[in-house]
Amino acid sequence: MNEAISSRATLIRPAVLACASVLVPLMIAGAFWEGVAGALGAGAGVLLIAVGFTSSWIFVAWSEQMGVRMVLPAGVMAYVAKIILVAAAFLWATREEWAGTKPMAMATFVAIVVMLAVLMVWAARMRLPVLKPEDSL
Repeated sequence: MNEAISSRATLIRPAVLACASVLVPLMIAGAFWEGVAGALGAGAGVLLIAVGFTSSWIFVAWSEQMGVRMVLPAGVMAYVAKIILVAAAFLWATREEWAGTKPMAMATFVAIVVMLAVLMVWAARMRLPVLKPEDSL
């Protein structure tokens, strides 16, 4: 990964570690709920969120390197693509009447809550620059 992008992507490691920490308990819960399909569904739900979050974060960091004006359009494109990815996965699972659909939904919800918690902690600890009125244009 490019050094400029990796310096902006400091949130990826804690977020992926947080998803990994809930992966095994969710897969066990899915296995109790729906057997092997439930365990696979729970794993797929966590994986969907981890991959979607990581790819969108890297894409936004890359777009910031290209220019600040690219951040908003790139962020919107990344989040739309992530929503389409999750929707397509759930559409496939429901059309196939797969037994792992409900555990996948549960795991997706838990993974989103975990990601948001990590994001809030990261943002609370982040040092923001202080701008004074004389610094503005």
